Amino acid sequence: MKLWVRLTAISTAIIIAVLGLSLITINAAQEAALKRADEENVRMSLSLICRNVTSAVNTDTSQIQSITLRSIVNYYFSTYAHLLRRENVYYTLSQHEKYLFNNSPIDIAHVIEDTEIPKLSHIALGEAEIPVVRLSAINGDMLVGACSFTITNQSFTAHLSMDVSETDKQILKMRWVSVFVLITACICAALLIAFMIRLALRPVQKMTETAALIAGGEYNRRTSVNTKDEIGRLSKAFDQMANSIKDKIRSLDDQLHRSQLLLGALAHELKTPMTSIIGYADSLLHMPLSEEQRIVCAERILTTGKHTELLSQKLMELISLTEDEHIYKKRFPACHLADTLRELFGSKAIISCEPFELFGDKTLLLSMTANLIENAIRVSPEGEKVRVDICRNGMVAYISVSDKGCGIPSVYIDLVTEPFFRVDKSRSRSSGGAGLGLTICKLIAERHGGKITIESEPGKGTRVTASLLQNDDNSPTS
Repeated sequence: MKLWVRLTAISTAIIIAVLGLSLITINAAQEAALKRADEENVRMSLSLICRNVTSAVNTDTSQIQSITLRSIVNYYFSTYAHLLRRENVYYTLSQHEKYLFNNSPIDIAHVIEDTEIPKLSHIALGEAEIPVVRLSAINGDMLVGACSFTITNQSFTAHLSMDVSETDKQILKMRWVSVFVLITACICAALLIAFMIRLALRPVQKMTETAALIAGGEYNRRTSVNTKDEIGRLSKAFDQMANSIKDKIRSLDDQLHRSQLLLGALAHELKTPMTSIIGYADSLLHMPLSEEQRIVCAERILTTGKHTELLSQKLMELISLTEDEHIYKKRFPACHLADTLRELFGSKAIISCEPFELFGDKTLLLSMTANLIENAIRVSPEGEKVRVDICRNGMVAYISVSDKGCGIPSVYIDLVTEPFFRVDKSRSRSSGGAGLGLTICKLIAERHGGKITIESEPGKGTRVTASLLQNDDNSPTS
């Protein structure tokens, strides 16, 4: 079942329950009010006729014979009954269970006895509230009230019966009207609720369609729902998630592209030395060479093999840098790094170091700085010295290597840290470079929360600076 159908059904059920209970309560109150009005009407009419008869015969009747008094009472009662006559109201006057006057269509006394309702003649006029009971007759229900009054020691009982079939019809009509109102209101409410819910859930449907399109490869799709409610916030979060997924996919695509380029460059780099090794080895095996020529071939094989070994070592170092478990950081004096570099490069480098403690992997930092210095020496003119500066500013340490070599054109600065990239390929091969040094330096700096910055001007030289974050949480620097 669809969500909007389920919500419509639940909402309609709630409306039916609430509206039904409300109508039942209202109808019950109205029915009770109508029935109370009929009962009060019976009491008022019966009390009025009894008081009028009593007042009319309110003379000295002590000398009047009982039969004459009975006739007088009957006369006044019948007269007032005629005056107060209504279509659905009937009067009865009795004495000692004998009717003196009766215009009711039913035998009141007989009906009361058959229905085992207590006799209604026990309440005298003015003593208490006149009792009223409901009796079932052939033509409909009737309300019957009884009241007794005494004149000259003679007791009379008056009954008033009212046909309440019209009231019952009115009550039945009210019930049918309530049912009609309930059904009509529920149908209208269900249609309106279904429309409003479908309208409210339209953004959700749009998000569902967008999710399906994104899953199908359309990563630029967005929901763009700008409402200021929960669905709007959900849409915004969904779009942010889609942006994050798109960025992640782009990053993975870039990594895959770089990996493919790395494999292609590696295959190309290995092809040249392997061809050289195979060629010289074949010459040694199958060609008549002099001793001097054999030595030259062996030296070429040795040199090419060392180059291949260096390339293999650089690749292993590059792979290890992608795994954090190979990095062991601690604090150590920066001067220890400077002293080791002086021992390695001697007078070829001028090293300046401020007194402070470096935080990082000492071996990796030494490898990074040595790579930078070797690159600088390789491109520097003969006899030109390389300058190395190690300092700290706040939470960042800087290792800068400057040379006065040929420099790097600006279009290549962003590419020199890519694996196997060379500005001058022929010179790099002749000097033994593998094209991985700056790539390794970049990864080492990034593993220390920093980055590599290159400033170069063709013909004047290059300055490479590694920034290293100096705190234990190792968060990236800006």
